[in-house]
Amino acid sequence: MSSVPLPKNEQARLQLLHELELLDTEADPIFDRITQLVKEVLGADAALITLVDEERQWFKAKVGFDEPETDRDDSFCTHVIAAGKTMVVENALEDDRFSSNPYVLAEGGVRSYAGAPITLFDDYHLGTLCVISQSPNKFPAAQVRYLEVLADWLSATIADRYEIDNYQAEREVLAQGPVCAVVWRVEPEVHLSYVAENAERVLGYPNEYLLRDDVNYESIVHPDERADLLDRMQRVLDGEQEFLDMDYRILRKDNGQDTSHWVHHYARADKDKAGNVLRVRGYLLDDSKGKKLELALRETNQNFELALAAGEFFTWSWTLPNDQLKVSHPWSLMAGYSSKDEQQLNWQTLVHPDDMTKMQERMNDHAQGKTDRFEVRFRIRHKEGHYLWLHSVGKIVSRDSSGRPLRMTGIHHDISQQVANENFLEQQAQVLELVSHVQHEFMLAKDFSEVCDHALPKMMAMTGSKVGFVGELPPGSRQRNLLLVHGLRIGSDQYESESLQDLVKQSLEVEVAGDVIRSVLLRGEPEFCHEPLSELEMTLTPITLPALKNALIMPLYFKREVIGLMILANTESHYSRKYLGLLRPMLDTLGTLMHMRRMDEERQQAVEELRTLATTDELTGVANRRVFWEAIEQRYDEFMRYEVPMTVAIIDLDYFKQVNDNYGHAAGDEVLREFCERTQVQLRDMDLFGRLGGEEFAVLLPYTPEDEALLALERIRKAIAADPFVVEDEKITVTMSAGIAQLKQADGKLDHWLARADEALYKAKDQGRNQCVTASKR
Repeated sequence: MSSVPLPKNEQARLQLLHELELLDTEADPIFDRITQLVKEVLGADAALITLVDEERQWFKAKVGFDEPETDRDDSFCTHVIAAGKTMVVENALEDDRFSSNPYVLAEGGVRSYAGAPITLFDDYHLGTLCVISQSPNKFPAAQVRYLEVLADWLSATIADRYEIDNYQAEREVLAQGPVCAVVWRVEPEVHLSYVAENAERVLGYPNEYLLRDDVNYESIVHPDERADLLDRMQRVLDGEQEFLDMDYRILRKDNGQDTSHWVHHYARADKDKAGNVLRVRGYLLDDSKGKKLELALRETNQNFELALAAGEFFTWSWTLPNDQLKVSHPWSLMAGYSSKDEQQLNWQTLVHPDDMTKMQERMNDHAQGKTDRFEVRFRIRHKEGHYLWLHSVGKIVSRDSSGRPLRMTGIHHDISQQVANENFLEQQAQVLELVSHVQHEFMLAKDFSEVCDHALPKMMAMTGSKVGFVGELPPGSRQRNLLLVHGLRIGSDQYESESLQDLVKQSLEVEVAGDVIRSVLLRGEPEFCHEPLSELEMTLTPITLPALKNALIMPLYFKREVIGLMILANTESHYSRKYLGLLRPMLDTLGTLMHMRRMDEERQQAVEELRTLATTDELTGVANRRVFWEAIEQRYDEFMRYEVPMTVAIIDLDYFKQVNDNYGHAAGDEVLREFCERTQVQLRDMDLFGRLGGEEFAVLLPYTPEDEALLALERIRKAIAADPFVVEDEKITVTMSAGIAQLKQADGKLDHWLARADEALYKAKDQGRNQCVTASKR
């Protein structure tokens, strides 16, 4: 036997294996069922879930194999781990790697093997899902695929459990910190339903007290902020705003003295698909020190801001009676005007129309003594046509004898970049909120098109786009010329948008063509298109897109693999690279959700295929022998409890061996299939028709007495005998015999009931076949 191979990342692999704490753990029922299922489906002598550490191969689950572990040097699975892919050994005696293996040379030793790696995070092969047999075996491709799909499912299950354990650990850490998690229920009335254990440390009240039915949370809030808190909370409950974010004081006693402490409160509503609020989750942070510092700084700023800013910003002086505004010369240069232009400038005509009313309101508030100063942000038009943001602060410095303001002085400075940064930070927060929302919605609905229908318009709004598209490459796509459409928005026409959404829900596929879009799919790099796009650069057939004057085409990844793309187009300005950073969390989320959707579909398909294989007869598609006996045992127990009529019929095709001898086994198989089709047409939905083996079949007729069952079997017999079976232009006459027995209390065992049906069948054959005989009349 050759030396044992090791994967390149062996040390990192072992570190992860030990970190997962899977070795030497108790049996897991899910893993045990998987090994049993794999053993049955692949027809093997044993099935194992293995984990390979430094020196041994340990079995997390096993069926058909007695030893709890083996040496790694003797392990077939270590070769799978080193290669990172499925390995099939049809005859170990003929394989140089294993021909001298002690488990091969032993009496009744291993002859065939198939194993698929259990892989976490793309590159860490921890063990295998494998089967072994004592005889050589060629595993069909379909069986190997089932093995690989279930191994992938095991990998995902282990990874999910690992993440859940980390989440629980993080929550325990949070409970020991300065942040208290709380949850409000909505029905039957709004009240706290969960308060973290650290509530007393953060709020000064134990969680048992706050959870009492006779205690309302707002009762511990300072009266000055109580109404504001209740109002904001109600807006969250009514869906008028997405979240609550505020500071307020909590009343508490410290060393017997009444005190108040500031807390910062953030809360967000959980909603169902219809938008109804299910609950409100919140976090409360003891913010007393920070709030005191904030208030002190605010007071300092109010007292000294003008003096500190006077030497750094541009100054202005406004004589109110004649509306004369004088500004320092750099202000004019900032707006793009020369000193000559300054004399003819009317500053009010430069202010953005939407800001004039706000400026007047702030001015009136200050003139009436409602505020200690005039402060406002507003926009002025640059000479080239775009707008600059200014922050202006001023005070009335003189009044007439009646108290009317005469003159104001102040400072202003250009905050255009600051506003742009604030807008970008706000957009980042919106993106993160959107990521959280779509992840939550996907986990609830598992509908990726609904996720895109919600997320795509928001990303279009952030970038000022008029066209949006999200598409997914089919799994295993090589040519990359087809996309499954998950999201599509064109313009603002509601009728057109609804029509497009109907197409998307019908699993619309588009054919991709054009140098630009193909480049994104093949190279995996985004494309910034600042000029109009031609059909040679991008087309999506059969969709007719409007003329694209610009576009940003971004690939969607999962683990460095391009699995789809997003297109945003027709913005009023242009697409800059900052949008990539802004949208990256959302792009990564969409790529991950696409992958999760694929994995879930593949898992469901594999489970369904395995279920079909395990419950139906492979040739005819009717219930197999095991399923039929399980059903008849249940009906037997039901009769013994309730004495409802139950009848079973055992059917045998007359002289069927002659069909195989005269026409061949292929023709015989076709006759069996058509016989099943004709029979099922004559039965009710509640009747169970199954194949017991060869040409022997059975029908279970629940809630049916023997005489009615005889009528049903006679219909079947006549339908079979009436028309010959036609196979490759050959007419084959087939008849059947049936024995029918109604279950009785005297049938002390299930076998007694079936034996009476068998006896009736033999009677039908003795009487010349092509007839149905009941046990009561035989």
